[in-house]
Amino acid sequence: MPASETAIQLVKAVVGNASTDASNDVKLIASGKPELLGQSDEEKKQVDTWLAWSEKNVASAGSNVEGSLAKLNDQLRDSTYIAGNHLTVADLVAFGELHSHAQSINVATAPNVLRWFDLIQNTVVKGNLAAEKQFSLVTVDLDNVPEPVITVAKKEKKAKKEKKEKAPPAPAAPEQPVVSRLDIRVGHIVSCKKHDDADALYVEQIDVGDPEGTPRTIVSGLVKWYPVEEMQNRTVLVLCNLKPANMRGVKSQGMVLCASPADGTKVELLAPVDLTKVKPGDRVYFEGMEGTPEAVLNPKKKYWETVQPDFKTNGETFAFFQDKPFLIKSSSGEDVKVKAASVTDGLIR
Repeated sequence: MPASETAIQLVKAVVGNASTDASNDVKLIASGKPELLGQSDEEKKQVDTWLAWSEKNVASAGSNVEGSLAKLNDQLRDSTYIAGNHLTVADLVAFGELHSHAQSINVATAPNVLRWFDLIQNTVVKGNLAAEKQFSLVTVDLDNVPEPVITVAKKEKKAKKEKKEKAPPAPAAPEQPVVSRLDIRVGHIVSCKKHDDADALYVEQIDVGDPEGTPRTIVSGLVKWYPVEEMQNRTVLVLCNLKPANMRGVKSQGMVLCASPADGTKVELLAPVDLTKVKPGDRVYFEGMEGTPEAVLNPKKKYWETVQPDFKTNGETFAFFQDKPFLIKSSSGEDVKVKAASVTDGLIR
């Protein structure tokens, strides 16, 4: 499908195709990473729909794009990505087309678009040298979204009563750190098999210490990176309070956390450094940022999307959030750190 040269360059940067291929068919370019085209027939239709939307409403709209963003803003109200629950070429093209307009988008009228834009620039552009040359990082201010105004019809005034003095307002409770709302736990893979309808996906049963003792079903796109034998009886870290998502007909109740370099050449599961001191259900915390995890993360609040760009491994492969290491409190009171096998300065997702 036709796209601007700017959008094409972003797709090439993500796919790793830096050639001078003159093709302007982004789907052909993206075929080097088939998952970018959608994993199901429905996702593929959505990708086509939104590629056409980008061409009609952004690429051909000149400077007047803000009036065309209502549909995209609605689409992103309950979704992290434009088409499906993972990155696709629809995100890359829309981002490429919108990049030059981002500073003029009004956060009050298109907050979901700006949250999505900030996620893409921090998880896709940042750290990709080819993309960074083409797309400068844009400062996105998401702190000034106005609260909705609710108008209530006034009742007829009754006889005036004597005014009572208003009590002073209670002091505002301190805001809980967003990262503490995440429920990241130690998990043990009880069993793992390939998804019946998706060659790239595993379906795992993972013990995450739930009170009823029943393992959770979790779907992961790790077939390319781990043989099934290496997945069995493995200790992993699981984000447990994502809203359950349907993955090709299987409801996934969490997400295993992995580290990968910016170029995406490998993916490694995170794990505690000392397996003898942890058990399924032990939670990760960040010193000085403690709080009670949400039962289920509200997709509209974008908690995961807000903090995920700051989840990284350092030069020694240890997992960090900003400057705080992942820590697991063992039964003996010791702190156990978390690391990847070999990925340094990588992204965690």
